[in-house]
Amino acid sequence: MADLADHYAAIREEFDYDRTDVAVGDLSAGLVDRAFAATTDADAVASAGDDTLFVASAGLTGTPHVGTVAQMFAVERLHDAGFDTQFLLADYEKYAGSGRDLDVVRGLADDYREFLDGVGYEGGVRTQYDDRDVMHTAFRLAPYFEFEDGVDFDRDPNDWEAKLRDAYDTHQVEHDDASGSTEFGGRMAALLCLADFLHPTLADGYDQTVFVLGIDEHPLYLFNEHYAAKTPFDPAFDCLFTRMVPGLDGYPKMSKTIPGSGITMDMAPDRVRRLVHEADDGAPPAASAVYRMMTLVSDYDADRLTDLEAACREGGEAWDAARAEYADYLAGLASEWPA
Repeated sequence: MADLADHYAAIREEFDYDRTDVAVGDLSAGLVDRAFAATTDADAVASAGDDTLFVASAGLTGTPHVGTVAQMFAVERLHDAGFDTQFLLADYEKYAGSGRDLDVVRGLADDYREFLDGVGYEGGVRTQYDDRDVMHTAFRLAPYFEFEDGVDFDRDPNDWEAKLRDAYDTHQVEHDDASGSTEFGGRMAALLCLADFLHPTLADGYDQTVFVLGIDEHPLYLFNEHYAAKTPFDPAFDCLFTRMVPGLDGYPKMSKTIPGSGITMDMAPDRVRRLVHEADDGAPPAASAVYRMMTLVSDYDADRLTDLEAACREGGEAWDAARAEYADYLAGLASEWPA
């Protein structure tokens, strides 16, 4: 999707985010810049060390698609580079904020945990349901959290955001077990989210937390920054925002709640292979869904990605072979999803 690059540039300019053309530990600047579209503070991320925790997360609205798996691979790369990492399974958030059945989301959390193990992630994994220490932090924060004091995001969306909003308005589906929630339930989920952001530095001894979020989730950073400033605490958190995987069938992104928009890990391997081939529409690397998947969900290093970028741009036999190899790789990942 050609306007994704424009979207990244617009978000960086509007919210004063930095580019990610910096090395992070042993991860080269070339690899980091291919995986991430922006960061809240390039210098802070580049200086991450033993006192830094990197955290990625997934809202449990369904089976992970390739974009969700990209968050897993982002922290896996960081863990392999020697950093402390954590993958947060946001189960209570969906129960309180959306009225999802608690047994359903807890079962989904178990599947995510098994899948993370199956794809080789060796960092920390936690659920909101099981982590009572973070709930304790939420209570510590509660006196400074005013329900009526929200964050104003009254702004005109850019072209990509407008397309995404239209896609959700038109095609988003609700889960059968989602009974709906209350305004209070939604705000409790928001308070728990704030605790998730502040807990590592407030209670776990880290000097810095870096959250790995899709760039479409960047308002979470603004929200939590707004409320953290109202507390007497001074926790340090920054964000790395991953690039997006363009959706199938012309959708702006892959989404767990827009049927047909993504390649999901519960698909049969042959279907995964077919969809990888169908997703390649001859677009240049900046707009190619297949090349973007390769940069985000693979063990390719920066040199290999440079070669693949050239192959994608030129097309031909080299790109055909690379695409077939990657289709097999992604099908192998999907086979790790619990049956």
